[in-house]
Amino acid sequence: MQINLYDFYEDLKTKNMLFCYSGPIAQTSIEGVSQTLRRNLEYEDAGNSAAQAVFSIFIEQVQNILNYSAEKLDDDRESDSELRVGIVAIGHEDDHNYFIYCGNRVYNRDIDPLRDRIESIRHLNKDQLKVLYKERRRMDPEPGSKGAGLGLIEIARKAGKPLEYSFTNIDDEFSFFSTKVVVGR
Repeated sequence: MQINLYDFYEDLKTKNMLFCYSGPIAQTSIEGVSQTLRRNLEYEDAGNSAAQAVFSIFIEQVQNILNYSAEKLDDDRESDSELRVGIVAIGHEDDHNYFIYCGNRVYNRDIDPLRDRIESIRHLNKDQLKVLYKERRRMDPEPGSKGAGLGLIEIARKAGKPLEYSFTNIDDEFSFFSTKVVVGR
């Protein structure tokens, strides 16, 4: 299969994509990408609060891929070498909003609990999210969680609109989980 990379590049530009990464992600790769993203947002002349929100949401989304993606690559050469696979894309819809798309494979058995967590915070206002965040910080992590469940709350706190999400069925075992977070400039 041959791909016309120029057409792909132009397609990303017409969709106002500032950044797009798809593939294996490791903790160490986040640092370099983060610096590139910060510079890109400076170039875009994003306001300080918008740039900080986009950056923070990007970090949370990548952490979710690292912690929860059901698609992983193992490399026996290093002790801490598991790579998780996902996609992250950042762009702007118009002159007023940035978007951060994120997606990764999840186990079908995890869909209902994940949907419940998202729905429980999706329409909370900023004050309600702040209270919930403080409560969760004092709680022990949920079973199977690799954190205190703060990531989605933090994303919702920084978002300008309710989190959008979907699950696309792949097969009997897996689905593809996608999110879209919008941040005002």
